[in-house]
Amino acid sequence: MTEYSLGSAERPLKAAIIGSGPSGFYAAQGLLQTPGVNAEVDMFEYLPTPYGLVRAGVAPDHQSIKSIAKIFDQIAHLPNYRFWGNVEFGRDITIEELNERFDLVIFALGAQSDRALCIKGEELQGSHSATAFVSWYNGHPDYRNYEINLNCKRAIIIGMGNVATDIARILALSPAEMGETDLADYAAEALRNSSIEEIEIVARRGPLQAAFTPVGVRKFSKLEEAVAYVDPAELKLEAVSQKVLEETRGKRILRNLEFLNSIANNSPGSKKKTIRFLFRQTPVEITGENNVVTGVNLVKNELFENESGDISLSLTDSCKLHEAGLVFHSVGYQVAPVAGIQVDEKRGVIANQDGRLIDLATNQVIPGQYVVGWAKRGANGVIGANKFDSQETIKLILDDIALLKAAAIDEPQAEKITQWLTDKGIHYVRFQEWERINNEELSRGQSKGKPREKITTVQQMLEIADGK
Repeated sequence: MTEYSLGSAERPLKAAIIGSGPSGFYAAQGLLQTPGVNAEVDMFEYLPTPYGLVRAGVAPDHQSIKSIAKIFDQIAHLPNYRFWGNVEFGRDITIEELNERFDLVIFALGAQSDRALCIKGEELQGSHSATAFVSWYNGHPDYRNYEINLNCKRAIIIGMGNVATDIARILALSPAEMGETDLADYAAEALRNSSIEEIEIVARRGPLQAAFTPVGVRKFSKLEEAVAYVDPAELKLEAVSQKVLEETRGKRILRNLEFLNSIANNSPGSKKKTIRFLFRQTPVEITGENNVVTGVNLVKNELFENESGDISLSLTDSCKLHEAGLVFHSVGYQVAPVAGIQVDEKRGVIANQDGRLIDLATNQVIPGQYVVGWAKRGANGVIGANKFDSQETIKLILDDIALLKAAAIDEPQAEKITQWLTDKGIHYVRFQEWERINNEELSRGQSKGKPREKITTVQQMLEIADGK
């Protein structure tokens, strides 16, 4: 035990944060800026680059959303914050090692794995997860060599959330529009040479249940070479949906419906590419020949009110083959298996109770271990939602301070962690070294008239970080 209480000036609270996305930075801010609490935060990130999905998930043509990284940059320059990039939890460092060196550990890992469709043909060439495609066009080092063939006339996207609309929009960008983004250079070249003329976005339920937000579709009307369209018949509401519409006060639902009504007047085929919104259809099989995707069998659904008063769907006997050479599934995300950490597979999150990690076998709280963001609550909510989510977990930590067990290794953190990682042979990247990478990317982008030209290999990132 220590002589002074944790969080005091004499004995700052030592926190490790695993992951450097929005939820991780907001958690760091909460610990470092809470009045009366002295804390040190060490953030460990798998890649040499910070910011998580802001860098590798937000669509390249949404530069205004990416600008939130400026806030995280300010947090990174707070006293007692340290960034350790290119350090992978589970491979380079373990939970046991973290427990020795820190009073608490916060997991901000996000939801890195797509939910499967679980239908025949999902494994065919030309069938892709949304995560893989988004990571590919965003220049994630793990996906820069991902194989994707855009030489087909039609692509089908299963799901209708923001990621689905992002994928549709990226597939539809003109060369000039691509030049205003930070698309990875190899992705931009492949997309410029794409043969795609039709993009279908498919939802199992009706227009009122569409999961995208108005921000996700606001650029559709301004696309230079693509027109968005929905058959007016698709927007006719059955009795149960009409009831929902009459009772709803949800601004998102009303604005989404307004958008859909506005594109119902468009003419499909009036531009080089057409983006179609399809409702009340369930994929039951991805068809193929010679192990390559040829289409998707879609069954029409009927919506009805179940005994609980919620809207359910039932499949009809009406099935139609939609020919396509590409299929993307974007039907939700879940936490990937994490070494030493229990995952609640049913919920798709790290096993937790309101942000405190729990043992699934006993349902007991695991002292000193916490979670924030999508890994805590599931894959829902926009970037801003992570701030409130992280604040909730920080409140729990502050409530728990008196119960936390002080780290066994109680020495100056910066020097000790440097020595620890160096002894392990880890080529870590500090925040000022990331800034070298950032400046190089901005410089390369400026020379090409675009916001940024991303470095897409870890080796090149490390060389730039080292000043080579």
